[in-house]
Amino acid sequence: MSSNQLQKIIKAKIWKFFGGIKPKEMKDTSESRIEDLGLPSIICLPIDRHLGKEGEILVNVGDHVKKGQPLTKASGRLVPVHASTSGTINAISKEVLPHPSGYTGLCITIKPDGNDECVDLDPMPDWELKSNKELLDRIHNYGVEGLGGAQFQTDFKIKSALDDSQTGCNVLIINGAECEPVITCDDRIMQEQASDIALGIQILKKILNPKITVVAIEDNKPQAISAMKTACEGIAEIRVIPTKYPSGAARNLIKIITGIEIPYSVHTSECGIVVNNVGTVLSVKEAVVDGMPVISRVVTVAGESMKKTGNVRVRLGSSVRFVLSSYNLSPEFHQRVILGGPMMGFTLPTIDVPITKSANCILAPTTAEIPLLKQPQNCIRCGRCARVCPSRLVPYQMYNQSKAKNHAACLKAGITDCTLCGACAYVCPSFIPLTSQFRYEQAVEKHIRDAERRNLVAKQRMKLKEERLEAEAKERQAKKEAALARIKAQKEAEANMSPEELAAARAKALEEAKAKARERKEAILAQKQQQQKDGSDDVSALKRLKDSQDKAIAIARHQGHIEKPAPEVPETTIEQQVANAQLEEKDILPQVLKKNASGRLEELKVILHEAPAVQAHELKLVGLPPDDSRQNPEPKKVIPQVLMSAQEEKKEVNILPEIFRKKTLRSKR
Repeated sequence: MSSNQLQKIIKAKIWKFFGGIKPKEMKDTSESRIEDLGLPSIICLPIDRHLGKEGEILVNVGDHVKKGQPLTKASGRLVPVHASTSGTINAISKEVLPHPSGYTGLCITIKPDGNDECVDLDPMPDWELKSNKELLDRIHNYGVEGLGGAQFQTDFKIKSALDDSQTGCNVLIINGAECEPVITCDDRIMQEQASDIALGIQILKKILNPKITVVAIEDNKPQAISAMKTACEGIAEIRVIPTKYPSGAARNLIKIITGIEIPYSVHTSECGIVVNNVGTVLSVKEAVVDGMPVISRVVTVAGESMKKTGNVRVRLGSSVRFVLSSYNLSPEFHQRVILGGPMMGFTLPTIDVPITKSANCILAPTTAEIPLLKQPQNCIRCGRCARVCPSRLVPYQMYNQSKAKNHAACLKAGITDCTLCGACAYVCPSFIPLTSQFRYEQAVEKHIRDAERRNLVAKQRMKLKEERLEAEAKERQAKKEAALARIKAQKEAEANMSPEELAAARAKALEEAKAKARERKEAILAQKQQQQKDGSDDVSALKRLKDSQDKAIAIARHQGHIEKPAPEVPETTIEQQVANAQLEEKDILPQVLKKNASGRLEELKVILHEAPAVQAHELKLVGLPPDDSRQNPEPKKVIPQVLMSAQEEKKEVNILPEIFRKKTLRSKR
């Protein structure tokens, strides 16, 4: 970044981004203080993530966990999942996740015990003396991710700015715009916890060492602006930007603050610009200074269907149903519950889904507040969607290609650059559901990329297999040629030997072969004796048996077949199990006959059976006697003589009556 551009940023110059709209703000909850919601009856924590495989699970069903305890060991750049309260692991199973498709993912279910017992915290008051690696490890291990909605890993974003950017971090932008209507959770955080946010900004500045730090807030939040100016004096510059949707998107906010348009082919941190949400900065402070992992977040609860609205701090894993019942939902006919704002949110298929780190709003509107979708009509090519798209795309072209399932053309039209802001669907006069179609198309493109990646991996695996087989074939051929050469040399040597020398050489070779066989046999016997001495076979067999029993008990308990733990099977040695199996084998009739065929029974056992008592009279039936003639009718017996007599007595019926014979054509004339 040039020094001239930095000077413009320092002088508080404001740029404009392309497109955008100005919908109704509907921020009625901006005056509602953040409340702390109680503990739910059940907590469900998803471990499936959209950025990679889930982490290794560290707990089992039945374990007791405490608040803040890690439940997974993260792999790659994914962060671990922590328990949001103390309780017992109730299940590890597939549950419905908060997604418009209603798909299921692996979740850890906790039954809270009500004590809310926390692990021993590890605060870091001397964070200024720690190295960047220690701070980044703390941010990673304590589950800090983007709370603005994207849920991108914060430590990975910071590392990308430090490692991939040629000039390091130039600009650190704290996103407090909160441009979407209805949502006010970031506004309340800035009003109530401005000093904590300022401390989190200092931690990020210590790691990134940016040239300039800016806190961007829209001009419709005067109280948040005042609180942040007081708290961030000498730490960061407060930049008041005009209210326009979607100014809170990372690339749009960078354009407003710096005047630079970041291409979609690169990440913003690779260009030396880092954008973090105010909620994420607050989580950084809590993780580093307080030693508390991310186990809760602030959510806005709004909608005219609610008897009470406001901002609430919810434990991660709490269900949407629990939040709605706490705020007294009064549902109407065909009630919709939207997770997220009215622009980028989606209608939930069920309210029994957990609250995750990306959930910032629960909206339960009435039909008068947000009308139902109207019947879509044909596109009239007005071009309004293209004029308001902040990504400079042509939405109606992408929509047509997506509906035609022409995925290659849709990808070429820029479907991966779409941020799903909903501005195009908001201004469409034909009421075409553009955003939902684009969300579907992006999911299809993701599946296509995954299939291509799997095919590539399969091709590489087959290529390696062919190379391995070819190398093994060459090795076998070389061994074969060496053996043939050795046999040929042996035959040539034997041809020059006398009969006595030939017999002596063969006897010597035989003795060497017998010695090698004896050594191999002794090694095998020694290994077996060592195994019997150590009892490794018994231990491994019993361990496998106990693991399978524990797994079956856990599955049965989860499905409700058993309530109390089944009694443990007493541990027996392999010899006892073999003896029991031999005793059971004696009860098999063919084996007993085989063993005792030549033996003689010492005593004859006679078992007397009492004859059944004969009833003196027939028992009376209650009601009508059963008649099964209709269900099982008896076939009629056909006698050949009857058939013959029937044929003899048969009369010819095709002869015309006498009256019709007389009325001929001649008589009519």
